[in-house]
Amino acid sequence: MRILSPHLILLILLFATPLGAQIVNIEEQRITGTNDSLHWYGHLRGGVSLVRVRQQSLQLLGESRVQYKNGNHLALILLNVNLLRAGGNDFSKQAFGHLRYNYELSKTWTWEAYAQIQTSPLQLLRQRLLTGTGPRWRAMVSGDGRQRLYLGASWLWEHNVFTEPYKDQNWNRFSSYVSVTLRAGNHTTLTGTTYWQPVWGLIKNYRVSTDWLLKVAITSRIALTVDFTYNLDKNLPPEAPEATYAWRNGITWRLL
Repeated sequence: MRILSPHLILLILLFATPLGAQIVNIEEQRITGTNDSLHWYGHLRGGVSLVRVRQQSLQLLGESRVQYKNGNHLALILLNVNLLRAGGNDFSKQAFGHLRYNYELSKTWTWEAYAQIQTSPLQLLRQRLLTGTGPRWRAMVSGDGRQRLYLGASWLWEHNVFTEPYKDQNWNRFSSYVSVTLRAGNHTTLTGTTYWQPVWGLIKNYRVSTDWLLKVAITSRIALTVDFTYNLDKNLPPEAPEATYAWRNGITWRLL
């Protein structure tokens, strides 16, 4: 077994991102604050990091987010890849693609349909395919629109391809989520989304994911952020990490 040097371990801690959650938090990906006269929104983002301290580490990051909105129709496409190689070893080879379509039934009800493909070798997941559909309900919105509560539920079918010697699996799940946005004054915003996805008829086989973001504005363009994410997946092989979490503190700068 090859022992990594302390310098290499430090590089991994600096550059590695948290293990990819098996539940992609789509609520955090929706593009808001757009101009209704436009239909297409989105961005492309990429990055490369190459560092050598005795041994070489390489990280590749890529992300694209495209949203199309026209009347009652909305389509969202997400693509993400994260590759980290250090000292001749692959520490992260994660990727996912997500396609979602929404049709607005009324001011409070929306019907959603989605499909997704992802991979996470560190969690012994070679590939996961899923598709689902169900309603989304705006349960509460304040008069000024600053406080919001959404509930969603859907049927979800998934196909898991694990690394050998584990067998492929197919499941039908019930997928539900609660999404909340709370604002205090003009400077503090708290957003959170929690997902629960049990297998139909096998409630002990479930996934839970919760993601909370606190943003405190310092100026009109600069804000402090605190982001906490926790994921629990009961459907992974015994050797894979069942629970992962991340706590991130940062500063954001808004151009416009």
